[in-house]
Amino acid sequence: MGPAHEVFMSPFTSVAQLVRWSPLQPGEPAPKLSLTADEGTWIRLPDFKGHINVLLVFFRSMSDDATDAWLKDIQRNRQRFEDLETAVFGVSTARTDKLREYRSSLGLEFFLLYDPLAVDSRAFRCSGRLRPVIKDNVVLVGKDGLVIEAWRGQPNAETLLAAVARAQGVTLEPVAPVASAPSEVRSPGKPAAEVKHVDAPAAVALLQAKDSPYLLLDVRTLSEFEADHAPGAIHVPVDELPHRYQELGQTSHIICLCQAGSRSAAAAEFLTSIGGTHIVNVLGGMSSWSGDRITGGRATP
Repeated sequence: MGPAHEVFMSPFTSVAQLVRWSPLQPGEPAPKLSLTADEGTWIRLPDFKGHINVLLVFFRSMSDDATDAWLKDIQRNRQRFEDLETAVFGVSTARTDKLREYRSSLGLEFFLLYDPLAVDSRAFRCSGRLRPVIKDNVVLVGKDGLVIEAWRGQPNAETLLAAVARAQGVTLEPVAPVASAPSEVRSPGKPAAEVKHVDAPAAVALLQAKDSPYLLLDVRTLSEFEADHAPGAIHVPVDELPHRYQELGQTSHIICLCQAGSRSAAAAEFLTSIGGTHIVNVLGGMSSWSGDRITGGRATP
């Protein structure tokens, strides 16, 4: 039995350890985070360095009473976090339009960030190791860009405030809860457009139509793209799309393509969530592509 199997079978290794990340440790540099907020703002963690602490609240469900109560508890104490020079953001894999609706329904005044496929959450060890599903976690990042503390589950606001106060070197004064009306929260706005799913021949026809307004977006990895891609395709990996979509020059009339159709579906959903229209996903992706292609640097019909 090889070393890898010996580690796997170690009596000190639990099943939970095999499927869950260990939390980030205090003093570790915080991973990069660059996500789109529910109202469209691009939030970059490095922008806060040297100025303000950041509390990242990763949550899985938007249909759970316990999660609703947890987020409302944080909202009731939002001003106390701000007084301690700490910004609060929620993080979810739900689309921005769904996050706007959810934030409005709970009266939350802090933004909710859209993390497609839980890519950034994975870097923070706040998603499943085997599946891209966010787990309930909280990470407090200091002004120096280092992790102050990380919690699993749903720690209450007082626990989080106490950690922030310690980091700020101040004494946390207990405050009796006071009911207050939330300030104006951005309206959810109109529903997002629907993604159109088509097969490869239909996608090629859309691209080849006279005066076609469509752009072809390839969201695979760089190695996949370089090995085989359609002529004229713009390459932006799906996990980079939330902070690079401006490079496309348009958010409407976009055909999304990957290898089989799942990553491109996620990309298409993201584009509609930020207001895109006429967004198309290619079923079967490059595996079933019927148009011209460039393979190994050579064009093939």
